[in-house]
Amino acid sequence: MGDLNTVPAFSSLGSTARNTHLRGRRRFNADLADIVQACSTGQVVEQGFRIQNLQAGNDEGIIEITISDLDGQHVLGFSLLVSETSDYPKNHVFFCSSSETNLQPHFSDVLESVASDSSRTIQETILKILNSLANRQIRIAADGVGSQEIDIDEDDNDYEGFDQFEEDLMSGSTAGKQKLDLQHLQNDFLEVVATGYRPGLLRFADDNLAISVSIPVVVLAKFIPPRALMAWDRRLLSRSQHLTLLISGFRDIYPPLDHECAYTTQAQRSGILLTFKVGLTGTYKPGKEYARDAGQAYGLIQADAEDEVQSQAEKAAALDDFGFDHNENYLSEQSQIPTSAVKEEHEEGSFDRFSLSSSLESLLDHSLLKLIQLRRKFELGWAGAELLLSIVEKTQTPEDRVFDMQQQDLLAADAEESQLAHTNKLPHDPLLRLRKESKVNIILTAFCYLIRRLSLCPRYCLVCHNKLNNTYEALKPYVCDSKLCTYQYYSFNQGPSLEYEIIYNPNTVDLLVSIAHTAATEQVLNDPLPIGLGLRVPPPDVCKIKELPRNQSISQSTLVSERNSSSQVTVDTDGMCDFDDLSLPMMRAVIAALIDTLPSIDDMKKHLERKVKAGKAKPRLKDMDPAILPAAWSILRWCVASCTAYLEEITSGEESIKNLDPGWRQFRFSVGSPDAEARFKNAIDQAQRRSANAAIYPSLYAFHGSPLRNWHSIIRHGLWFKEIAHGRAYGHGVYLAKEGNISMGTYAQTGRSTWRKSRTSPTNCVALAEVVNLPHEFVSHNPYFVIKDTHWIICRYLLVKGVIDTNYETTAVTEPGRTRPFPFVKLDPSHPVTLNSRRIDIPEPTHQIAALLAARQEEFREEANDDEDAAVFDKNVISIQSSQTSKDDDSEEMMNVDVDSYETSEYSRAVTSALSVSKQSISHFIDWKHDPERVRLTVEHLMPPPSEASPSATMAVQRELRAMLREQQDARSLKELGWFMPPEFVGDNLFQWIVEMHSFDDDLPVARDLKARNLNSVIFEIRFPPTFPIAPPFFRILTPRFLPFIQGGGGHVTAGGSICMDLLTSDGKFLFLFSPACISISAVLLQIRIAISNLEPRPARLALDYGRPYDTQEALVGFKRAAATHGWRVPVGTEKLLR
Repeated sequence: MGDLNTVPAFSSLGSTARNTHLRGRRRFNADLADIVQACSTGQVVEQGFRIQNLQAGNDEGIIEITISDLDGQHVLGFSLLVSETSDYPKNHVFFCSSSETNLQPHFSDVLESVASDSSRTIQETILKILNSLANRQIRIAADGVGSQEIDIDEDDNDYEGFDQFEEDLMSGSTAGKQKLDLQHLQNDFLEVVATGYRPGLLRFADDNLAISVSIPVVVLAKFIPPRALMAWDRRLLSRSQHLTLLISGFRDIYPPLDHECAYTTQAQRSGILLTFKVGLTGTYKPGKEYARDAGQAYGLIQADAEDEVQSQAEKAAALDDFGFDHNENYLSEQSQIPTSAVKEEHEEGSFDRFSLSSSLESLLDHSLLKLIQLRRKFELGWAGAELLLSIVEKTQTPEDRVFDMQQQDLLAADAEESQLAHTNKLPHDPLLRLRKESKVNIILTAFCYLIRRLSLCPRYCLVCHNKLNNTYEALKPYVCDSKLCTYQYYSFNQGPSLEYEIIYNPNTVDLLVSIAHTAATEQVLNDPLPIGLGLRVPPPDVCKIKELPRNQSISQSTLVSERNSSSQVTVDTDGMCDFDDLSLPMMRAVIAALIDTLPSIDDMKKHLERKVKAGKAKPRLKDMDPAILPAAWSILRWCVASCTAYLEEITSGEESIKNLDPGWRQFRFSVGSPDAEARFKNAIDQAQRRSANAAIYPSLYAFHGSPLRNWHSIIRHGLWFKEIAHGRAYGHGVYLAKEGNISMGTYAQTGRSTWRKSRTSPTNCVALAEVVNLPHEFVSHNPYFVIKDTHWIICRYLLVKGVIDTNYETTAVTEPGRTRPFPFVKLDPSHPVTLNSRRIDIPEPTHQIAALLAARQEEFREEANDDEDAAVFDKNVISIQSSQTSKDDDSEEMMNVDVDSYETSEYSRAVTSALSVSKQSISHFIDWKHDPERVRLTVEHLMPPPSEASPSATMAVQRELRAMLREQQDARSLKELGWFMPPEFVGDNLFQWIVEMHSFDDDLPVARDLKARNLNSVIFEIRFPPTFPIAPPFFRILTPRFLPFIQGGGGHVTAGGSICMDLLTSDGKFLFLFSPACISISAVLLQIRIAISNLEPRPARLALDYGRPYDTQEALVGFKRAAATHGWRVPVGTEKLLR
């Protein structure tokens, strides 16, 4: 039989990682060739089986396998058939069968179950089959049932006595090896908590497990602008819930990956393949039943329409048995509306998908592990690794060669993303500066990558996930210009739900279809066009191709040529032609003609809401009229799904603009990239620093009118000025008017055609935009605003004139003593916004979302860990010291930890290394000089540092310290950084920091005071509680002493030197707990710096006795007094922290 110690194991043959740059048929054949070659000796063993033969079948996609026991006795011969080699290795299904006549039942069960499994490589699939066969034989032998048929769905508790033996077999060790490394899991969980997210463990009865990571959506709004969340999916902020990532497939093995992020040998033997699901949960993790369903792979077996009808009929029969009447009025309205259009009933523990779930899951399943491997191998960031992977898969070129050829482009991609941090709040990067020999925390890394891609999703294609090369930035995510991506996007309904929009936002859909019809009829409709959908359409009537508007570049001769070329259109025997083969003018004509065949949106809404009897199919749009071509319904979906702006009709009089003609319908209107609001806010902040008037009135409002035909483009691209429509007598830029009649009458020209079935029949459109209040820096400010910097403009409202008047109150509130329930914008009196010379009142555009966030924040309640998670955190494993193991103390949640012991830990070595680099770099900073003697004298008489710590607080503070030292090390200029951590005081105690704040703007009174007294910094002490990050740290000034507020001082500094900010109270604690990338210690220092620099209501000044240091107790008293004044809650344990 040979020496088994020299016989190779199937799982040790090595993964097919060298073929990962291939896809489809080429990848399948390459993987198969490698495995056939490895098994050609007939000596490869796995799980007690010897692979006697493994070869390709006679037909493509078939693999023939024969296995025996270790003595050479035949066990089984079976075949694998792949559903489609072009879908390999991520979207295929394997079918397994055997031609043997005396096939044992438990073998048959294993082979049949392969088809319902998730997509795996050839090696992973064969390995899983062998594992399953071995497990069945173990259980049969243990029960003494020989070859009798057994129920593979029995409760696994019946086999508890054999768990260890099975583990030994799975690990390949007779000594027994623990598959779940609880210490490693606890370390990773603590790091997740320290980064501000919430991990959860879900263990199932079959010894499988899943892990969840989540963040409250209300806190997610700190990373992603709320207006973007609302535009992407209104369900995100509809209630208090969590964005949750569910990672399945661990099979009770953790960690499943090695330091190179490849599956470990043990994981490969167990057939592990991690899968990722993204959804919404009511609590920090889903219930087990929902988690199991979410992580289950069902292969190609799906319920079809006949199954649905049969199910409905069975339910109706059951109702008959119980005497219920299932007439037309019995079923609720919800049961009649397509599933995608229903407001879901949220059951406890449910895991609900949203509009971006499938795209994000596809990205994570296909790319995450590859991207981590590329990052580790080539030391790239996420953007560089994504570009590298895209090129490798597109060109089928080995990754090393691509890196050598494209290294500059890859590094440039990373540099470009680093610049995004100025306007986008990107999450923590766990791989940054992670040592190559350290294992990757896959839980944290996967979730951070998910948050990053969600934050940047409008920059990437929803289907292929490659970066878009658009000349404009969209608010909503869309697809690239690839026809294949467009086809998949529309064919697989990956965009917004058309049925939902028709039922709940019919006027918005009506508007989108109407302006698309106008743009197509008047020959101005441009990209994005419905190309790549495989549309079969009637040939266009070229006589209906109208002349283009005067400003369009196509000449009359070109139009004549288009009409003459109509005979060249290929029309098939069915009278149809391919839409994609048409010229642009013909495409426009066809789009208009197809829209004309559609029923009205009101009729569609009535059809979808129609009640039907039980057992009948739910209403579908295409069933309304069989004469309507499928291409017409596709065009309808394109009109809605291609809109990358946020449009919502205002139906409440309280929220409407006052003193407008009721003939103008009002829509909330937001267009541009998700970070447009942040860039606009930055421009506002700069204006307030440059202009005294802007400090009082930060922004102006003005109208922008454009012909109706242009609004299909404006709604998708925003306000730009590439084409000249009305001349540019006052300069180059976007034109806006303070008097509404100018825009509404002169520029908002009526369309020459309209969709005759439109309910609102829009004739004119005008945008009301907010602009930065620096009119003297505009290209022109009289008689019109002409603005070339488009990031100084942000659209707030869209006004649409149609045939139906609005029915809500648009008159301004003028009665004395009557209060407005909705806040209005404080307008600059020198630039009033008027209509017919009558001043209009504009509701605060951000109030609605702010109120929504406030409601979600009020609903938010932090849940305690359940028993499974508490067991992980309370386990006798302390991660703060790698060289020691603490004593059992499961009864205490908070532990007293000797802070000095950190000096021997791995953390201490990391800090020492960081400090050495920091000290080496200090000599390069010549724009600000640290005074070590002054700081030493200041801290000489400080009270002792905090003496309590906890594992989670230790991890959190470690992360903050590393981030601070890294930011200080990488800063180009200490003066620009504005703070400094003296290296000589780092490491004495982890929970007590000394930080200097310096380089205030020279024109600030406090800066002049510091300079006059020869002081170059304000010295702070930061003390961290053992409950951090749940509770905020305590910040106080040590020296110099500031003038108290009661004596004319300001700058948010209390009389005791503490900082008066709600961020540092219990009311702001969730910001530390859940959004560390948004509210880090460096970010808090920036907020404190801004507060000290604030001149309102009074500027900060130094006291006459500036040299007298503050003591701890007066800082505490001042902090408590300020909190009581503002109604803030002092964090529990603050007094103990300062004793």
